[in-house]
Amino acid sequence: MSDARATWDDYQREMLHALGHVVYVAVGDEPPPDTPLTQALARVAKTDLAGLPRLPDLDSLRKPAAKRALWPALRALRKQASRP
Repeated sequence: MSDARATWDDYQREMLHALGHVVYVAVGDEPPPDTPLTQALARVAKTDLAGLPRLPDLDSLRKPAAKRALWPALRALRKQASRP
């Protein structure tokens, strides 16, 4: 399977809708906002802002469970960056 995302033009969306299919749009394609927190996370993950995983809103990051969920993704990015 490919990592490439399908892009549908208006006609294709209309035809897919006529066939009863729902076209989903990927959320989080935009990089996170450029803030001191996101810059620090990108440094820790050894990536740029666009390479960060989708981040929850900043208010929810104050909760311990959200922080615990974020670190495995950042460790995985850091591990990928250290591979030649």
